[in-house]
Amino acid sequence: MNDSVLVLGSGAGALSCAVELSLAGRRVTLADLPRFAANVEAVAAAGAISLKCPWHGETRAPVAATSTDPATAIKGERLIVVSVPAFGHDTFARLLADNVEDGQQVLWVGEGGGALTLAAALRHRDVKVDIAETNSLPYGARVRGPALITASRKAGGTLVAGLPAGNGLVEVACQVWPWLSPAENVWETTLLNFNAIDHVPPILCNLGAIEGRTGSFLLWGEGASPAVSRMIERVDGELLALRGELGLANTAGYADYLVAQGFAPERKPTLHETLQSSSFAASTFACGPKALESRYLTEDVPYALVLMASIGDELGVPTPTIDSLIHLASIAADTDFAAQGRTLADLDLAGVGREGLLAAAAEGRW
Repeated sequence: MNDSVLVLGSGAGALSCAVELSLAGRRVTLADLPRFAANVEAVAAAGAISLKCPWHGETRAPVAATSTDPATAIKGERLIVVSVPAFGHDTFARLLADNVEDGQQVLWVGEGGGALTLAAALRHRDVKVDIAETNSLPYGARVRGPALITASRKAGGTLVAGLPAGNGLVEVACQVWPWLSPAENVWETTLLNFNAIDHVPPILCNLGAIEGRTGSFLLWGEGASPAVSRMIERVDGELLALRGELGLANTAGYADYLVAQGFAPERKPTLHETLQSSSFAASTFACGPKALESRYLTEDVPYALVLMASIGDELGVPTPTIDSLIHLASIAADTDFAAQGRTLADLDLAGVGREGLLAAAAEGRW
């Protein structure tokens, strides 16, 4: 891996990536769009990112340079790490597609879908770029102040897939985060989206409490009753069916990954019991009339569930629970998530069928 790395983004995920890379001895440049200048300028003023976490304690990770001109920052950087919300994938994919050159590597760290979005954006250019993505962040992180984050490293359960499948960037990612595991292809990272599985059902099933209260709500403690847990399981089951139709060998489900990531000590007889024994049971969600503006709906429904339903349509695999959640979330938020969400058509992959989807993941071009 090169001595220098460009990290695009300035939220908790990007800052966490910058910290890990810096503490591993890499020269890190942090860049984001001008509208997030305050985040970038805070890092520039400090010359570092401060981290509080169980594995590093309290430490400062130096940042060599910052920029609010990511297009220029991309030039000449061998390795580019992108960690932005899913609703930022399109913006950064277009920016990267217009500026990357042969031999560069782009690793998306966070929810899956970024790699496919970039590959689709690159269709107008004849450049050879290795792309990869993770299915989630390798840690839970929160911004606590200017250039200050807290983070907790996951024990495992985070996958990384190359596009094209198996390219050298997968090994680079595993060098940075040794607890990552290689996935078969980007359909595995796209369809193993934990937030899509466990965010939407407990919100929609507890709308009265979430909208009507002030303060906070125990989303997976109080909110994940046995009935709600069964809904989470149904979403997971539909995604497992999509993974199976694509021939992916990994059959581990959501409950298995609660244990693999270190959130639950063991898998219990039911998902409800597993959730109640996990650290999620104490996790809170902010209540109030603006609760439905949370990314738990505005990101996970249009950019995850809508794409998954689209994949189901392409494969001829029913996704009735996912479809119902999209419909109900749209009513609750008074927003047509299905119309504004990401689909295979947006990736120029509608109508290619199962073999076309597998070929796209294997070759990285379509």
